[in-house]
Amino acid sequence: MTSRPNDKASYTRFPHHGLDAYEVALEALEKADSLAKKLPRGYGPLADQLRRASQSAFLQLSEGAARTGADRAQRLRCARAEACEAAACVEALGRLSLATNGEVAELLSLLGRLVAMLTKLAATSSATRA
Repeated sequence: MTSRPNDKASYTRFPHHGLDAYEVALEALEKADSLAKKLPRGYGPLADQLRRASQSAFLQLSEGAARTGADRAQRLRCARAEACEAAACVEALGRLSLATNGEVAELLSLLGRLVAMLTKLAATSSATRA
Protein backbone atom coordinates (compact mmCIF):
# COMPACT_ATOMS: atom_id res chain seq x y z
CA MET A 1 0.00 0.00 0.00
CA THR A 2 1.51 3.30 -1.07
CA SER A 3 1.98 6.10 1.43
CA ARG A 4 1.89 8.82 -1.24
CA PRO A 5 -1.13 11.10 -1.02
CA ASN A 6 -3.91 10.37 -3.49
CA ASP A 7 -4.26 14.06 -4.31
CA LYS A 8 -1.50 14.55 -6.89
CA ALA A 9 -1.57 18.31 -6.36
CA SER A 10 -0.55 17.87 -2.72
CA TYR A 11 2.99 16.59 -3.39
CA THR A 12 5.86 17.20 -5.73
CA ARG A 13 5.96 14.77 -8.64
CA PHE A 14 9.33 13.09 -9.08
CA PRO A 15 10.60 11.16 -12.13
CA HIS A 16 10.18 7.77 -10.44
CA HIS A 17 6.47 8.38 -9.84
CA GLY A 18 5.82 7.80 -13.54
CA LEU A 19 7.23 4.27 -13.52
CA ASP A 20 5.11 1.17 -12.94
CA ALA A 21 8.27 -0.43 -11.53
CA TYR A 22 8.21 2.16 -8.74
CA GLU A 23 4.83 0.90 -7.52
CA VAL A 24 6.01 -2.73 -7.66
CA ALA A 25 9.24 -1.84 -5.82
CA LEU A 26 7.29 0.04 -3.15
CA GLU A 27 4.92 -2.88 -2.63
CA ALA A 28 7.86 -5.31 -2.43
CA LEU A 29 9.57 -3.01 0.08
CA GLU A 30 6.49 -2.95 2.30
CA LYS A 31 5.99 -6.72 2.15
CA ALA A 32 9.68 -7.42 2.77
CA ASP A 33 9.67 -5.16 5.83
CA SER A 34 6.52 -6.82 7.15
CA LEU A 35 8.07 -10.26 6.68
CA ALA A 36 11.33 -9.18 8.33
CA LYS A 37 9.41 -7.95 11.39
CA LYS A 38 7.94 -11.45 11.89
CA LEU A 39 11.27 -13.26 12.08
CA PRO A 40 12.14 -14.87 15.40
CA ARG A 41 15.03 -13.84 17.59
CA GLY A 42 18.36 -14.99 16.21
CA TYR A 43 17.56 -14.15 12.59
CA GLY A 44 18.28 -10.43 12.83
CA PRO A 45 21.07 -10.47 10.23
CA LEU A 46 18.80 -12.13 7.66
CA ALA A 47 15.99 -9.68 8.46
CA ASP A 48 18.43 -6.77 8.11
CA GLN A 49 19.72 -8.10 4.79
CA LEU A 50 16.19 -8.50 3.43
CA ARG A 51 15.33 -4.95 4.48
CA ARG A 52 18.57 -3.51 3.14
CA ALA A 53 18.30 -5.23 -0.26
CA SER A 54 14.63 -4.30 -0.77
CA GLN A 55 15.29 -0.71 0.34
CA SER A 56 18.28 -0.47 -1.97
CA ALA A 57 16.32 -1.81 -4.95
CA PHE A 58 13.63 0.79 -4.32
CA LEU A 59 16.10 3.65 -3.83
CA GLN A 60 18.34 2.73 -6.78
CA LEU A 61 15.27 2.61 -9.02
CA SER A 62 14.20 6.03 -7.78
CA GLU A 63 17.69 7.45 -8.33
CA GLY A 64 17.99 5.86 -11.76
CA ALA A 65 14.72 7.40 -12.86
CA ALA A 66 16.26 10.84 -12.37
CA ARG A 67 19.35 10.04 -14.44
CA THR A 68 19.92 9.66 -18.18
CA GLY A 69 21.80 7.39 -20.56
CA ALA A 70 24.48 5.06 -19.25
CA ASP A 71 24.22 6.49 -15.73
CA ARG A 72 20.50 5.66 -15.65
CA ALA A 73 21.13 2.15 -16.98
CA GLN A 74 23.81 1.52 -14.33
CA ARG A 75 21.51 2.56 -11.46
CA LEU A 76 18.73 0.37 -12.84
CA ARG A 77 21.10 -2.60 -13.13
CA CYS A 78 22.12 -2.03 -9.49
CA ALA A 79 18.44 -1.94 -8.50
CA ARG A 80 17.92 -5.23 -10.36
CA ALA A 81 20.85 -6.84 -8.53
CA GLU A 82 19.45 -5.70 -5.18
CA ALA A 83 16.03 -7.11 -6.06
CA CYS A 84 17.73 -10.44 -6.85
CA GLU A 85 19.48 -10.30 -3.48
CA ALA A 86 16.17 -9.65 -1.74
CA ALA A 87 14.73 -12.66 -3.59
CA ALA A 88 17.59 -14.82 -2.32
CA CYS A 89 16.79 -13.71 1.23
CA VAL A 90 13.14 -14.65 0.73
CA GLU A 91 14.14 -18.04 -0.68
CA ALA A 92 16.32 -18.60 2.40
CA LEU A 93 13.39 -17.75 4.67
CA GLY A 94 11.29 -20.32 2.84
CA ARG A 95 13.95 -23.03 3.04
CA LEU A 96 14.43 -22.35 6.75
CA SER A 97 10.65 -22.51 7.32
CA LEU A 98 10.66 -18.94 8.62
CA ALA A 99 7.95 -17.80 6.22
CA THR A 100 4.84 -19.46 4.85
CA ASN A 101 4.74 -20.75 1.29
CA GLY A 102 2.19 -18.03 0.54
CA GLU A 103 4.40 -15.25 1.89
CA VAL A 104 7.38 -16.55 -0.05
CA ALA A 105 5.41 -16.96 -3.29
CA GLU A 106 3.82 -13.52 -3.03
CA LEU A 107 7.07 -11.68 -2.41
CA LEU A 108 9.03 -13.69 -4.98
CA SER A 109 6.33 -12.92 -7.54
CA LEU A 110 6.64 -9.19 -6.85
CA LEU A 111 10.43 -9.32 -6.95
CA GLY A 112 10.34 -11.33 -10.17
CA ARG A 113 8.12 -8.71 -11.77
CA LEU A 114 10.44 -5.99 -10.53
CA VAL A 115 13.53 -7.73 -11.93
CA ALA A 116 11.82 -8.11 -15.33
CA MET A 117 10.79 -4.46 -15.35
CA LEU A 118 14.25 -3.28 -14.33
CA THR A 119 15.88 -5.48 -16.96
CA LYS A 120 13.74 -3.89 -19.66
CA LEU A 121 14.24 -0.35 -18.31
CA ALA A 122 18.02 -0.80 -18.11
CA ALA A 123 18.20 -2.23 -21.64
CA THR A 124 16.13 0.63 -22.99
CA SER A 125 18.31 3.16 -21.15
CA SER A 126 21.50 1.56 -22.52
CA ALA A 127 20.13 1.63 -26.06
CA THR A 128 19.29 5.35 -25.82
CA ARG A 129 22.49 6.70 -24.31
CA ALA A 130 22.50 10.43 -23.85
